[in-house]
Amino acid sequence: PLSVKLFTLRGSFFIMQISKDRRQNRFMKIKIEIDDGLAEEEIVIRCKSLSEDVISIQKRITDAVNSRMQLEVSRGEKEYYITIDEILFFETEASGVVVHTANQIYETKYRLYELEDLLPGNFVRVAKSTILNASKVRAINKNITGASEVEFAGSNKKVFVSRNYLKLLQTLCNNNRKQW
Repeated sequence: PLSVKLFTLRGSFFIMQISKDRRQNRFMKIKIEIDDGLAEEEIVIRCKSLSEDVISIQKRITDAVNSRMQLEVSRGEKEYYITIDEILFFETEASGVVVHTANQIYETKYRLYELEDLLPGNFVRVAKSTILNASKVRAINKNITGASEVEFAGSNKKVFVSRNYLKLLQTLCNNNRKQW
């Protein structure tokens, strides 16, 4: 596993020690800039190349941010706030857009095109009426002549992927796998 240690240098400057093996220590500078004029927070990673370490750091940051993001959903008259990470997929039904977690189904006030703009990069449209969380995909059962079927980790729920979106989903799933 990747070992990461942070050392404060001066105020908002940090040095991060990164090592997979204690004999091969590498160091990376981290700089935090506070700007009151920013409309929203952003994290920029500058690197010489897109190494495994940089990808791992980006994934850890993304996971930390996404684990706190919540979406307001409802079931009946009751409102819930679920974390984005709990969501397997969104799909359009006659009543509107429904949200599927491993064990529940909720409704949301958002349209799919609005969700595409709001959700992090691990969510991808896979059909005209479906957006799924690629980090929750366990298997893709390919069908050359039509829609392929996706199975989710920790659930028996399945969803179909249009041929037009299959390659994008496969690329995203492969990228997620490489980040581990």
